[in-house]
Amino acid sequence: MSVEPGTPARRRRALARPRRRKRPWLLATGVILLLLVACSVWLGVRGYLAQREIAQSQELAKVVQAEIVAGQTSQAKGSAAQLASHVDAARGYVDDPMWRAAAVIPVLGTNFSTVNQLTAILSNVAHGAVLPLSDVAASISPSTLKPAQGVMDLQALTAARPAVVQAKGVLEGAYSQVSAISPGFGALPQITDGLDKFKAVLNQAAQQISTADVATGVLPAMLGDDGPRTYLVLFQNNAELRSTGGIPGAAAEIHVDHGHITFGRQAEAKDIGQFPQPVLPLADQTKGLYGPIVGQYFQDVNLAPQFPLTARLATEMWKQRFGDQTDGVISLDPVALSYILQATGPVHLPTGESLDSSNAVKLLLSDAYAKYDTVNQKDGFFSTAAAAAFAKVAAGGFQPKPMLSALTRSASEHRLLVWSPNQKEQDAIQAGNVSGSLPAQTPSRGVFGVYLNDATGAKMDYYLRESYKIGGAMCRADGRPTWQLEVTLTNTAPSDAASALPAYVTGGGVYGVQPGDVKTQVSVYAPPSAIYLGSSQDGNVLSVHSDMDSGYPVAQTAPVLSPGQTVTLKFQFLGAPNAETKPDMISTPTVNNPSVSTASLSCQDGVR
Repeated sequence: MSVEPGTPARRRRALARPRRRKRPWLLATGVILLLLVACSVWLGVRGYLAQREIAQSQELAKVVQAEIVAGQTSQAKGSAAQLASHVDAARGYVDDPMWRAAAVIPVLGTNFSTVNQLTAILSNVAHGAVLPLSDVAASISPSTLKPAQGVMDLQALTAARPAVVQAKGVLEGAYSQVSAISPGFGALPQITDGLDKFKAVLNQAAQQISTADVATGVLPAMLGDDGPRTYLVLFQNNAELRSTGGIPGAAAEIHVDHGHITFGRQAEAKDIGQFPQPVLPLADQTKGLYGPIVGQYFQDVNLAPQFPLTARLATEMWKQRFGDQTDGVISLDPVALSYILQATGPVHLPTGESLDSSNAVKLLLSDAYAKYDTVNQKDGFFSTAAAAAFAKVAAGGFQPKPMLSALTRSASEHRLLVWSPNQKEQDAIQAGNVSGSLPAQTPSRGVFGVYLNDATGAKMDYYLRESYKIGGAMCRADGRPTWQLEVTLTNTAPSDAASALPAYVTGGGVYGVQPGDVKTQVSVYAPPSAIYLGSSQDGNVLSVHSDMDSGYPVAQTAPVLSPGQTVTLKFQFLGAPNAETKPDMISTPTVNNPSVSTASLSCQDGVR
C-alpha cells in the first residue's frame, strides 16, 4: 500500500496497520442472547400449556367426585381417564431437557424444579388413586350402601378394598412428598400458592379416602358378613345434657346378618333401673369428677366424656338387666336425627305426628313434654320416633347423597358415635373420628375439650345457649404460651319458666335448683402437657375443682343461671414449650351449634 508524501506519521502508521476483523464476541453475545430469548419463550410456552392442562384436570377432578357421589359410575370412569390424560400432558411439558436444565439456574431455578416435582406427584395420584377408584366407584358410592329391601350389598364393599388401600397409600405418600417440598428463596408467589393449595387438596382427599378405607375394611364384618351382630343404639337427649351429648333416655337393639338389618328389643332408661354398685370398675378420678353413679344409672353412663367407657358401661347394664350380649354401641341425638330426616323425608309416627327435619328437635325436646302427661308417655314417644326413623333407613327409604352428608355432618359435630370391642374395628372408628374419645393432640398444637353436664335434674338444657372463645399469648422467656378458654352460657328460658313450663322440664326444685334456673357442670379438659393457672367468672376470681382424668388436667365448676342470665367463665393454662399460641377445641354437642371465636389475650393483660 503506497503512502502519499506529506502524510502525518500517525496517519501513516494507522494506514500501515492491517484492517481488523469484526469482533467475534459481539457475534457470540448476540447468539447467546438469542438462545436465551428462545429458551425463555420455550419455557414460557410449555409452562403456559402445562398450567392449562392442570387447570383442566382440576375441573375434571370436581366432575369425577360429583359423578361418583351421584352414582354415575361409567361417566366417572371416563372423566377420570380424561383427567389422567391432561395430567400426563402437563407432565410432558415440564419434563423435557430444557426444563430440567432451567431447574439448576440459581434462584429462579427453584420454580422450575418445584413445578417438575408437583406434576410428577400429580401424575402418580392420577394413575395410582383416581383411576383405580373410578374403576370401583360403583362399589363405594353412597348408592351402594343403601339397603335394598332391608339388605346391604357387602360383596361390593369387599371387592373395592384393594383399590381403596392402594389409593390411600398413594394419597398419603403424595401428601408427605408435597409437605417436604420447600421452594425457598426465589420462588414466585404463584408457585408457593399453588403448592399450598395442592397440599390442602391432598390432605382433604386423604381424609376422604380414610372414610372409604374404614367402610371397606371393617364395615362388611360389622354388618354381619362374618356372622350375626347385635348393636345397642343409644338415643341421647340434649334437653338434659351429658358430656357426650345428652341423657340416654332410650335404647334399642339392631341385629345385622350378612347385611340384613332388623330391630330387636327397645327400652327406656328407667326400665333398666339402678344398680347398687358400679357395674364395672371405675377409675378414682372418674368417681371424683362425676361420682359412682356413672356406673350405677343407665341415664348417667355418659357423664364422663369418654364414649368407649360409656359404651362398656351401657352394654354391661343391658346384659345384666336383659341377658342380651351386644357387639358394639351406636349413639346419636335428635339433631343428628334431623339431619338424617333430610335424606329420608318425613316419618309418620303411630301417635299421629309427622316427624321431619324442620320439627324433629323442637318436637322431641320441647313439644312432647308439654303434650304428654306421664314420664312413660314422654320417654315412649322419644323411643318410638327414633325407631320409626331407623326403620325407614333400614328399608332403604332415603336418598344416598343427602344421607352421606347427614352422617358426615353428624360425625363432624360429634353427634354420631360408635364403639366396638374389636380392637381392629375400634382403631378404624378412631380414625373415622366417631369414637368420642378425649381430644387427640399433636406435638405442637393443643386441643381442649369442653364438656357440659346437666346439674338441674331436668330438661332445661333445651333453653341453654353456649359460645366459646379460645386463644393465647407468648409472654414467657421459656417459650411456653399461655392459653385462655372462655365459656359463655345463657339461660334463654322465659321469665315465667317456673310456672309456664311443666315440672318435668324445670325439675320442680327436687334437686335443689329453683324452677326455671339452669345449673350446668362445666368440665374443661386441657391438653396433657398443660398446667392449670387459674379461672374467673364474670371478671371475678373463681375457685374450681382441679383434677386429672386419663392424663388430662381438668378444671370443673357448676354455675347456676336464672332465666335471661348470662355468665362468662375464663380458664387459663400454661402450654407446652414451643407449642402454638392458639389451640383448638371440641365441645359437647348441644341443641344448637355454638360459635367458636378467637379470644383476645396479650402480655399487657397480666398474663402469666
